[in-house]
Parts: sequence; C-alpha cells; structure tokens
Amino acid sequence: MRKADLLDEVRAEIGVVSDRLNGSVERLYRSVAKVLYQKVPAYRYAGVYLTSGYQFREFCGAGFCPHVPVVPFGQGLFSLAAARGSVVREQTGAQVEIFVPFYRGHHLIGQLVVVGTPVHHIDEEDIALFNEIASLFETKVEECM
Repeated sequence: MRKADLLDEVRAEIGVVSDRLNGSVERLYRSVAKVLYQKVPAYRYAGVYLTSGYQFREFCGAGFCPHVPVVPFGQGLFSLAAARGSVVREQTGAQVEIFVPFYRGHHLIGQLVVVGTPVHHIDEEDIALFNEIASLFETKVEECM
C-alpha cells in the first residue's frame, strides 16, 4: 500500500471516531493514539500528553514510550515545542521524535507525541497528518467544553 493511501486510511478512521464523540474529547485522544500505532508500522509510539499544573502528563499512549509519564515544564522537547508553538522534530540515531502542541485559544492543552523508526520513513506527509490531528484536537476541545 502506498504511504499516501495508508495515511488517508488513518485520516478516515480518525474522522469516524471524531464524528461520534458525544462530548468526550478524551475518547478521541485514545483512539488517535491507538490508530496511529496500529496502522503505521513506522510509528513505535503514539500518545497524548496533557498539561496538568506545571507539567506534561501522559494521558494515553500506544507502543513503547521513551519518555517518563510526567515531564515538568521547562524540561526536554515538550517545553521546546510548547515555547515555539509548533512542531518539534528530533532525530536520535535511527529514531525520530515528533512533538505537536495543541491549544484552546492561547492556552496549551497538550501535545501529540509520536516516536518512529526508521527515520527515513517519517517525512513531511507524516508531519502534515500530525498537524491535522492537532487541529482536530483543538476543534473538538472547543466543541466538547
């Protein structure tokens, strides 16, 4: 299957869940992590970290996460992505980590985190998908609040 077709299949599956939330954005977070991990072999981890107090806390995830479940503000790539307000992509050896923040207005809600291998399988098509998902999260947070 071509990568574009695979990512379109992922979009469609996430869209179906998104249309049936019944006021629970948390269900969307869980479904996104599960779908990304199960459908795309290059994704070794997909998860959502939400802000809580002065920290990022893993809300849900699928696969092996190289990060601790609670990351204080000011530490690591989570804070770098939050400060920039945009995607941060970090390559370490054959692994790539992507952090995509999402907001409610100007308030940081959390981040979509995806870890993949091998590096060359994660490209701009994937980044575009992650940005679309973050935008969907922002829309659904508004609708469900």
